[in-house]
Amino acid sequence: MSDVNTNYLYLIVFAALIGETDIEVNLSSIIPAYSEYVTVLLGIAGTKAVLIAMFYQHLRYEPKSLSTWVIIGLVIASLLMGLSFVQLHVGH
Repeated sequence: MSDVNTNYLYLIVFAALIGETDIEVNLSSIIPAYSEYVTVLLGIAGTKAVLIAMFYQHLRYEPKSLSTWVIIGLVIASLLMGLSFVQLHVGH
């Protein structure tokens, strides 16, 4: 892939990250319910984590075995965050 295409791709990913951050900042005015608010925030955080790992940490260009281990770690972290969210939600 040429440098121009690579730079363009990084700019698109950067724009997506800025857009997601804007949504995160203004989300409380859009979604007043706490459980939906936190669910959407976790989804946006997961999307941002994947974009950063794949493009800015260059996992997209690494061997599949390394990417697989990172994805397994992200899935485990997501499950733990989800369980924490359920526990907090039930406790309220």
